[in-house]
Parts: sequence; structure tokens; C-alpha cells
Amino acid sequence: MDKMDVYEVYKAAPKATIIASHMESVNHAMLSRKELREFLSEKGMTQRVLVPEDGETCVF
Repeated sequence: MDKMDVYEVYKAAPKATIIASHMESVNHAMLSRKELREFLSEKGMTQRVLVPEDGETCVF
């Protein structure tokens, strides 16, 4: 997925918390955590889209 795909999911599921995983861990992943976080901040999406670091856990 690219950042616009994440944006479309965000709009389509307004009550969901989205977790962006498997970033930078496979050779075909072109979107970096840094780039996605910057995009999320620009769009005001940081409350519902989580971008954990490798090994980080999310508890709900």
C-alpha cells in the first residue's frame, strides 16, 4: 500500500484504528515509516493510524 491507499482506508472506515505494519521489513516496501508519519501529520490522521516501530506492541 502507498500513503494514498492508507488515506482511502482511513476515509472508508471512520471508526477504525489502522495499524501500518511490515514497513521497511520487506524488499518491496517502498513507503518508509518517516514518509508515512509525515503524511499522516499533514492530513491530521495521527489519532487513528498507528505506525509502530519493529518490535513495538499496540495495546487496546
